Amino acid sequence: MDKQELRAPAGAGRMRVAEAREALAEAVADVRQTALNVNAWDDMGAENLPQVAWDLAHSTAWPDKEANARRVSEAFTVDPGYLYSKGIDNLAFGTAVQTMRLALNELDAALNALPDLE
Repeated sequence: MDKQELRAPAGAGRMRVAEAREALAEAVADVRQTALNVNAWDDMGAENLPQVAWDLAHSTAWPDKEANARRVSEAFTVDPGYLYSKGIDNLAFGTAVQTMRLALNELDAALNALPDLE
């Protein structure tokens, strides 16, 4: 069964949400993995960034993961280009956060495109 066959019974909107959540889960996994090697937390944003990254890494339930992903995105305030001078591990984390932001944006767009249930 391909994606087109799945879209018909589930509805294109619901399938888009499912795909967006899958992309976000992959992005969260990348953030979790790259956070292990960060050594320049102070240069990356808000002072709570290490704590919210830890919270994200230890989230197990989907609503917690999504909420913590949003908290990491908000706390990460540095321009990723700046991280070139901070080493590959820090750059990898910044890139993972940017990818996670894109996944969050896609999830928001997919959820906003769903028809209202009345």
